[in-house]
Amino acid sequence: MKPLRTMVALSQAFVRISSPSLGPDLEAEFYISNASNQPGYGIALLQLLGEATAITQDDTYCQALASSFKNHVKTRWNPSDEITLAIQDSEKEQIKSLVVRLMLASPPRIQSFLRQAVAIISSYDFPNNWKGLLPELVMRLSSSTTYASIHAILRAVNSIFQKFGHESKSPELYSDLKYCLDGFAAPLLEVFTKIGAVIKATTPVDAATLETLLECQKQCCQIFYSLNSQELPEFFEDHIKEWMGEFEYYLSYANPALTSCETGIVDQVKTAVCDNINLYMEKNEEEFRDFLPGLATSVGSLLMSTSLQPAQDQLAMAAVKFLTTVSKSVHHGLFSGADTLRQICERIVIPNVRIREEDEALFRDNPWEYIQKDIEGSDMDTRRRVSSELIKGLMLHYREPVKSLMAELLQRLCSVSSGSKDKDTAIYLIVALAQRQSSFTVGATTDLVNVEQFLASQIIPALQGNELLLQASALKFVTSFRSAASKAVALGLMPQIIKLLLSDSVVVCSYAAWCVDRLLLVRDGGAPRFSSADLAPFQDQLLANSLSGLQRLGSQDNPYVMKCIMRVLSLAEDQAGMRHLDGLMEIVIRARDNPANPAFNHYVFESVSVLVRKACHHRDLDVVMAFEERLFPVFQSILQNNVAEFQPYVFQVLAQLVESRAQPIPGVYLQLFPMLLAQLSQQSSGSTPAMIRLLEAFLLKAPREIAQANQLQEVCNLVHALVLRRSTEDYAFYIANAVVESLGQEQLMPAIDRSLWTSFFSRAMGGQRTVKFLKLLTLFMALFTVKHGPGGLVDSINRLQPGLFTNVLEQLWIPALSYISGRIETKLCAVASARLLCESQVLVGDQILWRKLLDGVETLMARPDEEQGQVEEDVPEMDIVSGYCGGGYAQLHNSGRKEEDPLKDVKDAREYVRASLQMKYPGL
Repeated sequence: MKPLRTMVALSQAFVRISSPSLGPDLEAEFYISNASNQPGYGIALLQLLGEATAITQDDTYCQALASSFKNHVKTRWNPSDEITLAIQDSEKEQIKSLVVRLMLASPPRIQSFLRQAVAIISSYDFPNNWKGLLPELVMRLSSSTTYASIHAILRAVNSIFQKFGHESKSPELYSDLKYCLDGFAAPLLEVFTKIGAVIKATTPVDAATLETLLECQKQCCQIFYSLNSQELPEFFEDHIKEWMGEFEYYLSYANPALTSCETGIVDQVKTAVCDNINLYMEKNEEEFRDFLPGLATSVGSLLMSTSLQPAQDQLAMAAVKFLTTVSKSVHHGLFSGADTLRQICERIVIPNVRIREEDEALFRDNPWEYIQKDIEGSDMDTRRRVSSELIKGLMLHYREPVKSLMAELLQRLCSVSSGSKDKDTAIYLIVALAQRQSSFTVGATTDLVNVEQFLASQIIPALQGNELLLQASALKFVTSFRSAASKAVALGLMPQIIKLLLSDSVVVCSYAAWCVDRLLLVRDGGAPRFSSADLAPFQDQLLANSLSGLQRLGSQDNPYVMKCIMRVLSLAEDQAGMRHLDGLMEIVIRARDNPANPAFNHYVFESVSVLVRKACHHRDLDVVMAFEERLFPVFQSILQNNVAEFQPYVFQVLAQLVESRAQPIPGVYLQLFPMLLAQLSQQSSGSTPAMIRLLEAFLLKAPREIAQANQLQEVCNLVHALVLRRSTEDYAFYIANAVVESLGQEQLMPAIDRSLWTSFFSRAMGGQRTVKFLKLLTLFMALFTVKHGPGGLVDSINRLQPGLFTNVLEQLWIPALSYISGRIETKLCAVASARLLCESQVLVGDQILWRKLLDGVETLMARPDEEQGQVEEDVPEMDIVSGYCGGGYAQLHNSGRKEEDPLKDVKDAREYVRASLQMKYPGL
């Protein structure tokens, strides 16, 4: 940039954009944008900033300059694209020579931007391409005359060293770490102890200075953490006594001068110390053991004096985590005394799991955040969670004494005279300390209480009471221990749980729905606990209350309630859903107009899908037409208005409806077929799997109509396009299998002889062949064989090129047999191979190839049955869907592709192969 004139113009532009009275200035912003593309822009900003801070110019102007510099460095130091112009190397060197000095000379707000810029540059250049940075920082640290400047330097070092705390181990990282340890480990200890001496001195220090000193110590502790995160450095091992002595001092530090300090710097230092000693407890237990008793005692005392105010949450959690680490280690004997265990449980755990006013406010005012923390696993860093983890740690080695102590405390918390908060605390602890199972169909277990007795004495009264938060905790208890209570007890609870679906509290309503969902998933001995008959007395009220619950403020798109509806419909009698179809369609329409919650949307259509599956599976024309009458107008509006979030769902449910229809299917369905082909021939989208699913249904239900409309060749062209890409090759074979399964040879052969075989063999014989593709192709040929006979397959392939089939058999089919798995797939390939061995004339004159195929079949059939696939559960658990993109594909379980067995008459594949070979070759 030109020195004087341009600098003046640039300065004026920043003055204009940073002046609130002038408002937005597009001309100035445009000038700055153009200037940022010119060489020397970064240096110009630093020069303007240096001049401005020297004369204490307007802070807003300086912040604009500093912010622009930080963003300039962020986008142009090492651009991620080829369009953005990178800062030239010569300018980079100038920037590196100026930025640290300017950062230290600037006021705090400007320092923040420049410190971020230094960290960004360091992430690319330090240490290899910025050798002068650390020596400069060390030099300025030793020569600093103010605590403010020391603090600024330490913050800069902290930001640079943070990568050592979170990056994975690598030779490059260790090389950088060694460089930093060599250059800064000793200066760090020196400044930490020197500042510590000032803090400990008897000479009074004013509150502002004391706060700055403690800020320095916090930075030192955080740098300590970064430098020790990978492994214990030799310098720190040699000086561990000094460090731990200082840490123990700060754990009990207090100063009346800082009582009114709003920053909470004392707690921040103590938190950083707890993080450090926890790090050493986890990684350097042997070297740390001599200092552990004193530090553990200090941390215990600290926790007993820590308040329940949110401002001290981070400190409390860091301290509890340290005690938890100790409790799980070989040094757990520190907590073996009965008095120690009682103090930890009574004075640390119980107060920290007790519900607070802040939690009650969250429950009331921000219910979805409360739910997310309480049952969706985002509460890892809460007092409640870390305190319950401490109890679990203690129970690893002292289960019986801790269990006895907890039983006593729980009894006290649940006494008649106890308030709702005490009872909530008891319920939380029982649930938190439960032994979890790996399956959603099996609840938790506990030996702290008798579940059925606790249900009767505490949970049922809580469900019937008026304390909303206690109701939510009681519902959580029922959900957690759903398998521990008997079926009769669970059914007895159902009426009260159903009532709570109408609660005005979003949390209570959601937990009630969650509870019903989980109860209906329970299995006893592998079989579902509840049948349609068990649910019959409750199903209409369950559905009515759930649908009403969705009308309440805050629950209009509640995914828990919608999932409950889906679960009830999946178990209820077939006709139950029909009585609530209109209410369900109102929800679909409301969601269509505002598709804001992906989880809710998914379960809306899962509910529609389960209704179609259950009500239409008998193919009763009146029932199917009733569904079509209600669904078609809504589905048509979704497709016409291009509601991308819902289109995949619509295609999947339409596939179900097509499959529910007897042939011939109505023309209204077939009107969609050209649209499907047109959209699928274009670029793949999130709806592609669902459209393929519908296309399959059309091919299986209306093959003649498709052939008569001369659309079969378009289908083959689509298969050709799909098979070229690995990401869509599955879809190609779904379609091809449907074509082979549904069409006779007269219609099939003209299309398949060249179109499909050419596409498949070009891919199979080329360099893009994979095991997956080989399996898909062999399964397709096996299906062709059992549907149209070995002769049909051989002739069709040989029409492409005489004698081609023997090459295909030897190079593709036989090798693929070693990869085939799954019960139906194994049977299909075994039967097709047996028919080739016994019926194909091509193999008669080629005994070597015949023997190779027989060996392949024997290897396939010798595989244990357990390797041939597992049968999926009838109702697999589907967790709350989250975060998929609009228009993305989310498969509906209830409209999923059903794996049809093309050989239902063959019960035993091994016996079929043996009998076929024995009949054809008696002496074999």
